[in-house]
Amino acid sequence: MKSIQRNLLLWLIGGLALGIAIVLAATYFFADAELSRVFDAALKQIAEAVQLREDFADVRRLRIARPGFGFSVRAYAEAGRIYFETALPSLPSDAPQLYTEGFSIVQTGEGELRVYTHVAPEGIVQVAQPEAQREALARELSLRMATPVLLLVPLLIALVAWALRRGLSPLNQISRRVSDRDVTRLDPLPTENVPQELLPLIDQINALLRRLAASLDTQRRFIAEAAHELRSPVAALALQAQLAERAEPAAVRSVAFADLKDGIARAGRLVEQLLDLARLEPGVREPVRPVDLAQLVRDVVGGYAARAEALGVDLGADAPRTARLVGAEGELRSLISNLVDNALRYAPRESEVTVTVRPARSAIEMRIVDGGPGIPEYERKRVFERFQRVAGDATSGSGLGLAIAKAIVERHRGTIELGDARPGRTPAGLAVHVTLPAGDA
Repeated sequence: MKSIQRNLLLWLIGGLALGIAIVLAATYFFADAELSRVFDAALKQIAEAVQLREDFADVRRLRIARPGFGFSVRAYAEAGRIYFETALPSLPSDAPQLYTEGFSIVQTGEGELRVYTHVAPEGIVQVAQPEAQREALARELSLRMATPVLLLVPLLIALVAWALRRGLSPLNQISRRVSDRDVTRLDPLPTENVPQELLPLIDQINALLRRLAASLDTQRRFIAEAAHELRSPVAALALQAQLAERAEPAAVRSVAFADLKDGIARAGRLVEQLLDLARLEPGVREPVRPVDLAQLVRDVVGGYAARAEALGVDLGADAPRTARLVGAEGELRSLISNLVDNALRYAPRESEVTVTVRPARSAIEMRIVDGGPGIPEYERKRVFERFQRVAGDATSGSGLGLAIAKAIVERHRGTIELGDARPGRTPAGLAVHVTLPAGDA
C-alpha cells in the first residue's frame, strides 16, 4: 500500500543525499583548486627567492631540506652543472620542459610532480611538489569541512520525518471525520483551522455528502410515495377479487372479472413505471449504440395501434426513413411509450394523436401532439416531478410518465418542453417537444 508520508520521506532523503554528494564534490573541487593556487604561488616564490652566486660554482654540495619541508629544489647552470639539490624527491634532469620558464607536470618513479622552473642569467632554479601531496591535503580539507554536514544528516532526517508527520496530521483528522460519516450522518465536514491546501478536497467531500444526502432523501421519498401509490391498487385488486368470487349471476361475474383484469393491468403498468424509474437512477446505465429514432417511433406507435383503435383515437407516426442518434435503445423506447401512453390517456374519442420525428441540423426533434385538455402553463413544471398530476385530473394514472420521460431526455443530454397543441382553442391539447442531440449520447 502506498504511503504519502513514506514516499515524501524517501524523496526528501534521496534529495538530501544527492545534495550532500554534490556539496562534497564541490568542496573537494574548490579545495583542490584553492590549494593548487596557493602551492603554485609558493613554488614560484621559493624558486624566485633562491639567489645563485658565484660561490656555488665551486661548492657542489647536497643541501638537505629541513624536516617538514615538502618541496624539492634544484639549482644548476644551463650547461647542466648542478649547484645544489634537495633529496626529496629527485628531479629528472632529462625532461625538456624543465628548461622552460613556468609550470609543468613531470613523471617520476615516485609519481607526478608539479614543477616550477625559474630561468635566471646565473642559472636555473626548479621547485617541485608531489601531486599526491596536494590531493591528500584537498581530501583532508574537504573531509574536515564536510564532517559537520555529515553529522547533521541524522538530525535533518529526524527533523524532516517529524515535520512530515506533523504536516500530514490534518489528513489523518479528516480521514477520521470522514470515517465517522454514514447514512445517518451526512453533515458537512468542518472547515475551521483546516490548511488552505486541504480546503478544495474538503469542499469536494462536502459537495459529495450533499449530493449523497439529496440522493438518499430522493430515494426515501420515492420508496414512500411508491408504497403509497401501490397500496391503493393492491387494495382495489383484493376488493375486486372478492367481488368477483361472490358475483352472481354469470353476467355480473364477467363484469367483475373485467374490472379485475383492468385493475391488474393498471397495477402492472405502475410496477413497470417504477422499474423504469429504478433503472434511471444515477450509476445505472444501459449500453449506448447507434439507434434509429424514427424506426423506434414506428414500432411503438404500431404497438399502441390496437389500444388507440379501441379508444376511438387516430394514432399515427410522421417519421422519415431514418433519424439516427447514439443512445440507450431501451430508454428511448420507454420515452416514446410513456409519451404515447400519456397522449392516449387524455385524447378524446375521434381525435388524433400524432408523433412526428424530424432531423434538425445537429439534433433530432420529436413532437407528440394530442387533442386532450392540455396542461395549464403554471402546472407544466410541476408535472415533471414524480407522482404529480394536474389538479382535478380524474383519469387513471400514477403521475410517473412525464417524470420518466424527463429523466430519459436529460440522460441523453436533450430537452423536453410542454406547450399547447392548438393555442387559443378549447380544448388546447398538449404538445410535447423533445430535442435530442444527433451526436454521441
